[in-house]
Amino acid sequence: MDAGQRHLTEEIMDRSKVLYEGVMVGLAGAAAVAIWFFLYDLAAGTPFRTPALLGAALFEGLRDPAELVVTSGLVLEYTAVHVLVFVVFGLATAGLFALSDYDRHVLFAVFMLFCCFEVAALAALEVLASWLLQTLKPWSILGANFVAAITMLGFLFGHHPRSIGELLTSGE
Repeated sequence: MDAGQRHLTEEIMDRSKVLYEGVMVGLAGAAAVAIWFFLYDLAAGTPFRTPALLGAALFEGLRDPAELVVTSGLVLEYTAVHVLVFVVFGLATAGLFALSDYDRHVLFAVFMLFCCFEVAALAALEVLASWLLQTLKPWSILGANFVAAITMLGFLFGHHPRSIGELLTSGE
């Protein structure tokens, strides 16, 4: 194998690694949030209420949470969207982590991406369905996303040579 073929093979392997990590990180983050809200709903005595509520707001235009009927269809539809969003976010994060292997300053972009994702999640709820923030307490959303962030970053830091300390100083 000549140098050009070897470089192409390494590039394909790097892409495969990023795709694998991105999907796994996205699935892990989605699962963390789903488990958080399952436990949250279970503690309130209404299992699957949160994904059904978000699904009804997204797909059926629900405006009054008292009218919610939890169905497996709503839960599955919302879960599919939820997983897709997290996989896309996971791919972006894995791509940035792959770049951070070459330049630690990219870790600051990862930090900013997570911050922007948090703000975007809350802003989307406020703009699209502000009534949801009275039903779903903001602390529960922040808590779920925090657990997802820790889960996702834990996976990525476990597969990359960068340390958490480097994340904290990467903006310098």
